[in-house]
Amino acid sequence: MNDKFDNESVAAAFGATDNASLESHYQDWASSYDRENAKAGFRLPSLTPGFLSRYVAPSDLPILDAGCGTGLTGDNLKILGYRNIEGIDLSENMLDVAQQTGAYSRLQNMTLGDHLDFPDDYFAAVISTGVFTEGHAPSSSFDELVRVTASRGYLVFNVRDDIYEQGGFREKQDSIEAEGLWTLIEKSDRFRPFTVEEPNVIARIFVYQIC
Repeated sequence: MNDKFDNESVAAAFGATDNASLESHYQDWASSYDRENAKAGFRLPSLTPGFLSRYVAPSDLPILDAGCGTGLTGDNLKILGYRNIEGIDLSENMLDVAQQTGAYSRLQNMTLGDHLDFPDDYFAAVISTGVFTEGHAPSSSFDELVRVTASRGYLVFNVRDDIYEQGGFREKQDSIEAEGLWTLIEKSDRFRPFTVEEPNVIARIFVYQIC
């Protein structure tokens, strides 16, 4: 167990070494995930929809919640008036909990970093909350997320600060921009995703527009 973290479930998630161990952890964590994260003051599922709402108005166009987990982000999007939300996650148990929110038009078992079973230019926007962090989705996930997002559409996501600097995310994000595939629209200040626990976990939210 990683003793840097207050919460054992968070430590186990960040300590996953491959997709199989990550999926197994979230399968077991699904039933208590929302309760434990609320106790820890987890605020990313509220913040990322706020950033998306600055650029994407509610409409019938589909939005992808990539790594939707139990549906905390999708539920907040629903409250803000978004209706056509699709979600993907590597854990079937997490998807079962997300289904109960009533926020999603479709939920599917897919893994970020792998090929996504969607057409090119399908989504008006992609939102991804809490998945670009230690032991989770790789920076190569952006290739598929860019592919499935329509021209002039938006990608809104957070990256843990140390992973951004040391895990290849800065380089990957910059290289996609250098290729002319997306443009950085907004980058938040550094902040704590957990307001009660995990004081050393710091993240930023990024907003890119597809070219």
